[in-house]
Amino acid sequence: MDKTLKAELWDKMQYMFRNYYDRMVHCVHYYDGKLDVKTLKQVLVWTVEKVPVLHSAFHGNLVEPYWSVEDYTLSDFFIEMDTDDVEKDVDEFITGDIPVDSNVQLRVALFHDGDRDVLAFLVNHMCMDGGDLKYFMKKLAENYNKLLGGDRSLHIKTGSRSYDAVYSKLEGEELEHAKKLYKNISQIKDEHYFPLEKPADTDYKMIVRRKIDRDHFAMFRKIGKAMDVTVNDLMLTFYIRSLYEIGMYGDDERLTIPCMVDLRRHIVGGGEDTGLTNHTGFMQCSTERKGETINDTLIEVLRSIRQSKKDAYMGLYSLPLLKLAYAIFPYVISETAIKIGYLNPLIGMSNVGILEDGKLKMGDCNLVDGFMTGAIKYKPYMQLALTSLLGEVTMSIAIKGSDNDKAKINEFFDILIGNIDEFIALNRHRIEK
Repeated sequence: MDKTLKAELWDKMQYMFRNYYDRMVHCVHYYDGKLDVKTLKQVLVWTVEKVPVLHSAFHGNLVEPYWSVEDYTLSDFFIEMDTDDVEKDVDEFITGDIPVDSNVQLRVALFHDGDRDVLAFLVNHMCMDGGDLKYFMKKLAENYNKLLGGDRSLHIKTGSRSYDAVYSKLEGEELEHAKKLYKNISQIKDEHYFPLEKPADTDYKMIVRRKIDRDHFAMFRKIGKAMDVTVNDLMLTFYIRSLYEIGMYGDDERLTIPCMVDLRRHIVGGGEDTGLTNHTGFMQCSTERKGETINDTLIEVLRSIRQSKKDAYMGLYSLPLLKLAYAIFPYVISETAIKIGYLNPLIGMSNVGILEDGKLKMGDCNLVDGFMTGAIKYKPYMQLALTSLLGEVTMSIAIKGSDNDKAKINEFFDILIGNIDEFIALNRHRIEK
């Protein structure tokens, strides 16, 4: 009998999100040397074999969806090619997609760019989120290095993929309370949108990126530390102020932005013993006004998110509601019901966090650049994603849009960098003696 896997709650939710984006997670790593291709292929095959959902096909059964574990070969998910234009080829690869009924749920490309190699990954978001993709990449490097040195004691987590691992740190009344958090926080409605053109048949998928250089990042991080605010607090401030300034909203309008929250903070061991899956919730940040200066915007941001950070159940709201919907209805009805009650945010932010270069080194090859970003959104939806590596921050906005949309996003990045400059100029005195 063919082996099947249960479709977990977040598998179903990410499948429903196909209406809003392309369901892919994207990652690119640039190395300063040539990888050992034989070893890389070996570790990729071993990894895919150890994680059955990565070589499974999804079946959107009307009553109860499931995964069927499938046979596969390396060529089903891995390509290797020489390139004369690495950025063009990388972009073409990572803006592709993987059908849900494919026999594998990831694609890997190795680009030989002169004397360096570039690794690009495309993964079905139904299988994992950015947090577990970061884990996946670190384990890939760790296992590659082991194999390269003759050590075959490879490891990757293969535990439960169930959503309810997020309750594993809770006991007694706290656990009982968490499982009654039926409040639908997606119902906080904000009709502001990013100024993109109307969808057109000529739109194409793109991931527009801009770096915040080391000097800017180091300076505003140092100032933030002196002010007792985090990098995420500051990036959210720069983002929100730039949204006001892109020309769509009045300075005194209320603006609500959902920020992704890694729910592994609620899991025993930080999710090191669960399976590869999604454990992402969100919190809302609402500002009442733009404010005169960037510091005024920061005060608005802090007023909102510090309330959320005090909440021991941050990110856990609505999960019992989703669980209930899937439990009492056949899948086709539950998806319809959830669509009615769920408001997909028009604008969001996701800080994927630090890409640890030391843990991503492969043999003698150092990671010298890279980024990770979430799904490519369909207009009018958009999201800013952030990753940091080697003292730089990569901002990315992934959409299906036009050349004019790309130009508008680059204009937005210019505004955002300008707000960083304003923050540094206004607060430099805080770190100068």
